[in-house]
This record gives sequence, C-alpha cells and structure tokens, in this order.
Amino acid sequence: MGRAKFVVGGLVIVAGLAYLLATGVEQSTATQTTLAGLLGQERPGGSTAARLQLGGSRVVPGSIQWDQFRSRPEFTISDGQRTLRVRYTGSALLPDTFKDGAQVVLEGRYQASGGVFDAEVVYAKCPSKYEGQSYEGHVEASGKS
Repeated sequence: MGRAKFVVGGLVIVAGLAYLLATGVEQSTATQTTLAGLLGQERPGGSTAARLQLGGSRVVPGSIQWDQFRSRPEFTISDGQRTLRVRYTGSALLPDTFKDGAQVVLEGRYQASGGVFDAEVVYAKCPSKYEGQSYEGHVEASGKS
C-alpha cells in the first residue's frame, strides 16, 4: 500500500512537470514576421492562434492613446506602406524609448477579425539615440588633429 502511494505521487509530479514544460515552451515560442508578411497572410474572420513577433515597424506620430492609468496604450504602427492598430495587453512597464516615431518589435497575437494586434511585450528603440557621429565630426571634436 505504501509503495503504491509513492508510485501515484511520482506519476502526479511527472505529469505536472510535463504540463509546465509544455506550456512554458508554447508561451516562449513566437513566429517572426513583418507587417507586410502579417497582413499578407490574413485569415478572414478569425485570429492567428500562433504567438507572433512583429518587427520592422515604427509608431505613427500622434497615434498613442493612453488609458486613464497611463499603463496600457493603444497605438498605430507603420512600415511606410501599411498600418496596423496595436493594443498593449501586457503587464510590464513600457520602455522609456517607447514614443512617437520609435522603432518597435512586438510580441503577441493578431486578431484578424478586428484588425488589431494584441501586444503582450513591446520592445522599443530610438535609433537616433544610438547612432554614432561621423568620423569627420569625431576628428573635429578631438582637437582637429
């Protein structure tokens, strides 16, 4: 009787660990695509079940609309030709570089029926902040050598 309890308990633990592993892998995988690729693969009347990582777009200036707590914005992204409405559904704070014109990479799910991308994660970068100066400018700044 005592041995049966250990076997059943061990099976429950193994099943629980297998479930946690499977759901963790599912949540951490994302198919990478661009706005052109996403809108070209649109499935009418539904949503894409797969988690997507959407890159190569910028926040359209003036499109950010914050909720009353300034924690969950809705905004529009564009790749220069196409636009898409984005709703942030994540719980983390947005990066300081998230602003109008910022280049963004989003992770989440696309709701084709509403034409909205539900972003659970937002990565934003401001390329002008990290671009280097020209070599000529560096030479001039270092004492005109």
